[in-house]
Amino acid sequence: MNHKIIKLSYPLKLLDSVNTFSETIPASAKDIYKVVNFFEKSIFSDKIKLKIEKIGKKIPLRRIINLHNKDGIKDIQQIKCMIRQIESEKDILHPSRLPNIKLVQTKENELVLFDGHHTILAYMYSRRKYLHELPHLIVVNEEGFVNDKEVLIFFGQHSSKLRGSDWRNYVINWQMPIKKQLCKRVEKNIGELFDLIKSFLK
Repeated sequence: MNHKIIKLSYPLKLLDSVNTFSETIPASAKDIYKVVNFFEKSIFSDKIKLKIEKIGKKIPLRRIINLHNKDGIKDIQQIKCMIRQIESEKDILHPSRLPNIKLVQTKENELVLFDGHHTILAYMYSRRKYLHELPHLIVVNEEGFVNDKEVLIFFGQHSSKLRGSDWRNYVINWQMPIKKQLCKRVEKNIGELFDLIKSFLK
């Protein structure tokens, strides 16, 4: 069975490096959400041993693939609160210290944001440009990527409607009535989403 690998990264302010941690998750954790939940409940703690790694290829935040259009961003005030926290030099983390920002990497080398849209927009407003500048978590398979079928979990009960279609053409809006939650993609990446949201954050 195919194991998942979780990769954590936390920024270091004074070095051209990041703090990282990587862990293989048992194959019994069937989908990506369960993998993250297992990691947080059974492995992650403040006692894990982070290691310092040099920053490799810089990944622009703007190129990351979003799973919500602009109308799926529900709480502008929450983003404003996060901005104030970031500008006070406090990172946005879960109470457990796990990063809010969670992504998967696809076979096509795309990074897809499945948790933390509000958080990443707050970091971008606070002048962060690259992924290594903010705490994040990436989930991959042993091959180094997840397949398209696994990405469908992010569309919840609507995933069955996307079988045979390219999920990249769709986003999800959990604020809408059930029949309208699956939407055609408008903003193709986080950069386009941020450009539409930033004027509301002033």
